[in-house]
Amino acid sequence: MPVVDPEGLVQTEDQTRTARGRLLQLIRAFGEPAAVVLGVITVFWKLALTKQYTFLSSPDAANMVVPRLQPVIYAIRHWSIMLWNPYELFGQPMIGMVQPGVTSPFTFLLAPAPLHNGQVQFFYICLWLVAIHCLAGLFAWRFIRELGCSGGPAVLGGILFTTMGYYGSTEWPNNLQPAIMTPLVFLFLLRSLRGRAPLKNAAWAGVMLGISWLCGHHDPPLMLSLAVAGIGIAAAIPRGHRRQAALRMLVFFGATGLMAAVQILPALEYGRLSTRWTETGAKIWRSHVPFQEHVDLGMTPPDLIHILIPGGRGSYSEPFVGIVALTLAAIAVWAGFRRKEVRLFAILAVATILYAMAGGDVLYGLFYALVPMVEKAREPIVVLFLFDFAVAALAALGAEMLISDRDRVGESKIVRTLVWVGGAILAFYFALGSFRPLGDDRPIMIGFIALLLAAALQAWRLNFIRREWALLPVCLLMMIEQGNVVGWGWARVTDTKRMAMVDALLDTRDLADWLRLQPNPKRIDKNGEDVAFNFGDWYRIDSAYAYGASMLTATNNLGGWWNERIGRMYGLNYTLSRKQPRPGLQEVFTGKTGIRIWYDPGAFPRAWTVHQIVVAPNEWNGADMMNNWTFDLRTTALTLRSKPDLETCPGADKVTYVNDQTQALQVNVEMACRGLLVVSDNWYPGWKAEIDGKSVDIWKVNTVIRGVIVPSGRHMVTMKYRPFSVYFGFLCTLIGLAGAVVLQRRREKDGIDLL
Repeated sequence: MPVVDPEGLVQTEDQTRTARGRLLQLIRAFGEPAAVVLGVITVFWKLALTKQYTFLSSPDAANMVVPRLQPVIYAIRHWSIMLWNPYELFGQPMIGMVQPGVTSPFTFLLAPAPLHNGQVQFFYICLWLVAIHCLAGLFAWRFIRELGCSGGPAVLGGILFTTMGYYGSTEWPNNLQPAIMTPLVFLFLLRSLRGRAPLKNAAWAGVMLGISWLCGHHDPPLMLSLAVAGIGIAAAIPRGHRRQAALRMLVFFGATGLMAAVQILPALEYGRLSTRWTETGAKIWRSHVPFQEHVDLGMTPPDLIHILIPGGRGSYSEPFVGIVALTLAAIAVWAGFRRKEVRLFAILAVATILYAMAGGDVLYGLFYALVPMVEKAREPIVVLFLFDFAVAALAALGAEMLISDRDRVGESKIVRTLVWVGGAILAFYFALGSFRPLGDDRPIMIGFIALLLAAALQAWRLNFIRREWALLPVCLLMMIEQGNVVGWGWARVTDTKRMAMVDALLDTRDLADWLRLQPNPKRIDKNGEDVAFNFGDWYRIDSAYAYGASMLTATNNLGGWWNERIGRMYGLNYTLSRKQPRPGLQEVFTGKTGIRIWYDPGAFPRAWTVHQIVVAPNEWNGADMMNNWTFDLRTTALTLRSKPDLETCPGADKVTYVNDQTQALQVNVEMACRGLLVVSDNWYPGWKAEIDGKSVDIWKVNTVIRGVIVPSGRHMVTMKYRPFSVYFGFLCTLIGLAGAVVLQRRREKDGIDLL
């Protein structure tokens, strides 16, 4: 008989138990985050799991967002950051424009995506949007866990946060990215206010808000900053706590300012030198956005119904929350209002709704008139991202109360209320549908979900559902409800009418291929009706026209839409248009869509020399002289207030070589005598020039472009974009991050709970 080894069996059993224990540890560690990601993908399945839909069919997405992503991703893939954009309006500071989001860490997630013809494919941009939502859900899950909620409520809250309202409907990635940092800001902020290593956590909360400022649009981080400031002021009201509250807020906003400096400083620089267009026309930095624009871009009292019933502002900012989230949030407020966090989030939800209704809230007028930057943040409805955050936190707390303290939440009353609400919605819309066809049948689904939620809670109340499975049907109903709204307006890729703007990006490739074969340097103009999107960004070809909200004021003062004199000065040698834009242009190529390329033989080269100067007393007079005087721009340059000391001579200068790169320029020139080398790229602070390796000054020429005084002889002139605002800002960002790390390493006692 074989001998049995009892000791070996014991060892095998121990190994099995150990393996099971490790498996359970892995499930506990990664199960909840995986559930959040799975839930988000389920709601966004049209983008994540198929190639049949896209969110890119809107004018802003197709004409601006997608084209601008191409040079940004190209730069990242070549181990660089795109600070200067030569593909728009004769050169613009990409980082100063903010919205392209070149400093956003989330943009780097798109960089590894496969390219087609050198460009990021639309499908991967859609996946990128889903990935951003998955991160947002994980941030919210971690925050809700910090509130003391168990796994189920935290998973529900994480999915809800990133799929409802502003987060679920916003189709501009650079507007969405700043908002998803909200849970991390509040995670460290609440730790600090509760007195847990208050200065350490205040610093990390500031770092998280600083990252929000780096991510794109300025509206969400500005509104988040206002919310935190309000919470800090409330915490400082008790007399005995003012010093502690002030110190924590000082550390918080100090860390925010340092962390965000690499984006904020270039943005302020560009803002003072640019013109921005809003609904009421052009605005410079000193201009005020009229209050009526804030009213028009805010909520109205009737919009409150769309918190429950879909049909709000659509892709702009959907206020929809849904019956499941409202029910759970109501449970939290009703049963747990004594809890400090519940009161905080309830007040935050009410305050943000009032802020969003700018036209009906007199307190908003005080913000508009007295608080810096609020007047320029003309979209109060964007604050709904904070409302959604507050509701998601309340819903998670309500779910926790529902499964842990059944006697206090009054399940029978909740069930009856849901039955009445669901029945009323169904009755109203069925009755309405009997008189006229319903263009939007999503509200009917909300009625059914209300009844199903009532049934699930009733089954839970009667013990037909075990406690550990109680939240599963609630979470499933929540995902169905949010999925009923998310993606409702996305275009099917087979819908040729709605995909026309997206298809235009691909249908013009033959034009770009022909242009790339032509000798450099080249710069294109285009008919905006024939080619609406940012052709220059999309194909990385220098361009005069861009779909966007702002441009340099000096360039705009020359007419914005360039006359022949200004266009030739800028070197516009090719124009895209179906019809001849003006006499004298030569047709050189016709694309498959009928768009033609027209060549202007009279366009200036990228660089030339002059020996004569006229002086304008100021910018405005200079623009008038450029537009209306008739001096020859090939031989004469205009400078402001003073003129360089030049020489005249019978010999001819020669520009022998021009190498025009994204953020640098090299020109080889032979000067007969001392003259001014003019380059038809926009003048802007941060450009540095060298002649044969020695630093020289750059003159602002013809009110908009750059010039360098070059002595006689052969010389190599180089210009590079090295902006002090960016480099100093980056140093501040490093200091802010390092400061948070240093504070983290030092010992710190817990402080007073300010909540």
